[in-house]
Amino acid sequence: MLRQIIDNLRYRFKTHQRMSERRDDRHTPRYLLPLLPLLLAALYAASSVAKDIGAKSAALATPTSKEVRRGGALFKIEGSGHTAYLFGTVHVGSADFFPLAPPVMTALGQSSRIAIEIDASDTQAVSQLLQEYALYPNDSASGQDMPLALHQQVSKLLEKYRMQPTDVVRMKPWLLATVLTTEEYARHGFPKEQGVDNYLARYAQTRHKPLIGLESVEYQLSLLGNLSIADQNRFLQDTVDDLRDPVRARKALQLVTLWRSGDLQGLEKLLKEMTSDDTFTGKFIQRALLDGRNPALADAIEKLLTTGEANETTFSGIGMLHLVGANSVQTLLRQRGYSVHRIY
Repeated sequence: MLRQIIDNLRYRFKTHQRMSERRDDRHTPRYLLPLLPLLLAALYAASSVAKDIGAKSAALATPTSKEVRRGGALFKIEGSGHTAYLFGTVHVGSADFFPLAPPVMTALGQSSRIAIEIDASDTQAVSQLLQEYALYPNDSASGQDMPLALHQQVSKLLEKYRMQPTDVVRMKPWLLATVLTTEEYARHGFPKEQGVDNYLARYAQTRHKPLIGLESVEYQLSLLGNLSIADQNRFLQDTVDDLRDPVRARKALQLVTLWRSGDLQGLEKLLKEMTSDDTFTGKFIQRALLDGRNPALADAIEKLLTTGEANETTFSGIGMLHLVGANSVQTLLRQRGYSVHRIY
């Protein structure tokens, strides 16, 4: 849906615009690119749920006895007379991710409702929010505050991904960074359409189970949309630097490997390496995208645990980085007195 909105805009790209040549020279985080699909692409991925659920993307068949490990980490949470499941997702994927592992499919089957980070099904409301947080009001506004060197680098990446400037002309820097990242993953065979969140949304729809958003669309958009344009440009520059570096770009595949193996310790190590520097992006990811969101995600899951019928079970899928570290969502729930056990 998001890409359709962008495609429908089709404003002409202005190549000769007033641009500052100032650039932030601080060291770029080495691991920004691999982490983005666990943190930033939920809206962009969720917007790609196929209209024809039965005809496209991952199969929803029940896994057979020959199924092998297919990724993620699954926790069982009990308390207040309710049971819930918490699963770590990735917002890009591949057809061979699905069906998910047998323990995950079993938990899905036992759940009466499914929760993911956001429910973007109200396309009209999402479109209005995108206008506010993610898009410039017109093509003349875009690029004016982007450093010239960054603009040139972005143009080369658009050529690499076979994208037209008109596809992105109205995107603010933070959204452009997210879109470029998803294109890089797609180039490696992991498109956003195959994201695990999409699979869970399709599963809920085909099984006629309620789909719940743990966060609002506006909240997710505002995390980056409320940044100053200067900070958004820093964020975009970090992303572009990773995409232009073959070694860093290959690190993107490490994310998928860690998700496939359910390696929370490996992900925690990756996160520490990425946030150990003193850059804006490293600090922002730790402060706003993780530490700032995890308590609210725990609140939302706890609310589902304490509401509804006694036999009602909720399956929640969130980006897997929210399940690592001392401030992880499952740790916060355990600290609140809930029984939390990893079952896969």
